[in-house]
Amino acid sequence: MRTLSTAFRTRYYSAFALFLLLASNTSAQIGFGGRPIDIESQAPYPSGAVAEFPAVDDIRLMAEDAEQLATGVKGPLRFGVNHDTDLSMENSGTWGSDGDGTSVWRMRLHCPGAKSINLVFGEFVIPEGARVFAWNAAGDVVGAFTQASSGGQRSMGLAPLAGDLITVQYERPVGVQGEAALRITQVTHGYRGAGFDRGLGDSGPCNNNTICPEGDPWRDRIASVAMVVVNGNGWCSGQLINDCARDGTPYFLTANHCVSGQNTANWTFRFNWESPTCQPTAAGPTNNTVSGATLLVNSAGSDVALLELNTAPPANYNVQFTGWDATGQPPTSTTVIHHPSGDVKKISFDHDAPVTGEFGGAQCWHILAWDDGTTEGGSSGSGLWNPQGRLIGQLFGGQAMCSDDVNDYFGRFDLSYPLLTPWLGSCGTPII
Repeated sequence: MRTLSTAFRTRYYSAFALFLLLASNTSAQIGFGGRPIDIESQAPYPSGAVAEFPAVDDIRLMAEDAEQLATGVKGPLRFGVNHDTDLSMENSGTWGSDGDGTSVWRMRLHCPGAKSINLVFGEFVIPEGARVFAWNAAGDVVGAFTQASSGGQRSMGLAPLAGDLITVQYERPVGVQGEAALRITQVTHGYRGAGFDRGLGDSGPCNNNTICPEGDPWRDRIASVAMVVVNGNGWCSGQLINDCARDGTPYFLTANHCVSGQNTANWTFRFNWESPTCQPTAAGPTNNTVSGATLLVNSAGSDVALLELNTAPPANYNVQFTGWDATGQPPTSTTVIHHPSGDVKKISFDHDAPVTGEFGGAQCWHILAWDDGTTEGGSSGSGLWNPQGRLIGQLFGGQAMCSDDVNDYFGRFDLSYPLLTPWLGSCGTPII
């Protein structure tokens, strides 16, 4: 067993107290503040505490992604390669203890050359009083995670951390009752930027940051939109949606093709990933995340999927819920709010009325051409709004890009609505 110095324990508990005071501003996925006990300050851990994963061929993967985008399919946009694994406190990592008797399990994950690493806890059972953290080489820490972080579920996805080496740590103070089950079953090697470097800025230059003046009339709708990490290695977009009762149930609307064959229980949803300045583009917060959702209904006929988040976003995320219009009345113009290429949130406009059309077997609103902005891979599932600020569809696909801003298709909400009424209600009239 390795022990912590008295001086370090003092720094740790001081930091812990400070983070508890700030927890309402730093919660993530959902984390509850604090800092991990750093037992690395003593003798280094043996090499067996590091799980090494193979390198990936970034050039080949990017070429494959480009071929898919050329077909008009905009999501999920792949950003990483998933490695199946089985790393648990029973078969991997290193156990230690601080001077007060807190037991600490640590596991390092190394994906050579990765821009980011994220993972899935296929088993996530944390007794009351115990905590889980993760951090990267730059010292970016997420956590503390408890059973409440997963919405009470027994598995949980972890959002990407920048870099090619991350550390996972479990802490069990003296007196904690109950057995933990912490098992890492998937590790994702991110080969695109995941919102840390030029994944920030990877979208085309014609896109508008939502903080720009163009976004001012759309602030409530902007606050409903999240970037979604799908299956650990892909990006889609989507939005919180109101029900008829407007009771705050965390219903989330996205595209059917994003959920096809996927386990939404381990998805992560990043809210408020927005540039704080119009120009130049800058990184927004990456820690306003929620983990896991239940798929309620999906359909290829209008490429729609309705989920319920396992945990409602905390109040300090300041999210909003969008209204909708199920009348099928064609709008005079449309707006889309989205995360193209996993970038910070963007807003695009078509000043003309859409027409009806079909894409991939789904009945859609067809945007003939965008007048300001566009969509890209990663925008799939993003909402289409009419001038009254009511959602009328979600993005399926199309050929639009900055260099050729034509042809996008959005599954029609009016055709989806009969499938959604068991959850949204049957009020029928447009709601805000």
